[in-house]
Amino acid sequence: MEFAIEMLTRGVSYARFRHVYYSEPFHQELVPAIRLKERVVRERVQLPDGRERISVYIAPRVELPAVLAKVVDGYAIGYEETTLFDPEARRADVSIQTPAGNLLQLAAQTHFTESEAGVHTRIDLSVRVKLLGLGGVAERFVASETRKRYEVVERVLQEHVDRLDHP
Repeated sequence: MEFAIEMLTRGVSYARFRHVYYSEPFHQELVPAIRLKERVVRERVQLPDGRERISVYIAPRVELPAVLAKVVDGYAIGYEETTLFDPEARRADVSIQTPAGNLLQLAAQTHFTESEAGVHTRIDLSVRVKLLGLGGVAERFVASETRKRYEVVERVLQEHVDRLDHP
């Protein structure tokens, strides 16, 4: 399943936006807002070519549909998200590793575009679940949860930017 998420952060330049979007204070503010049990930065490295690699372990609080809850019963729900952010290209590639291995494949590409209104963020996501008879249900669930959480991310990001402008 392929889908896109679009966000607009008003009244901010790309230069300022990128520092906020990838900052720890912003992400710590997101933890309770998007209902995470855990968020741990495992690596944050500035690469020689100017790109930044950020690896984070994320464990969301999630209410699974009954049919999926039976399949994952006893397993912790969490994933390792590795972002390769290229500030010059205004792009980030995200790979996600889950305990489900090849049964659940997730990836995203994020593009940032500056306009007079602010910074537009477009996230193109790919979700593939190889689970006989349940793949479509699981893919739709992941897409729905992701969309809901990014609605909150957009709001919290705007509030965070606005507070920085008016402490």
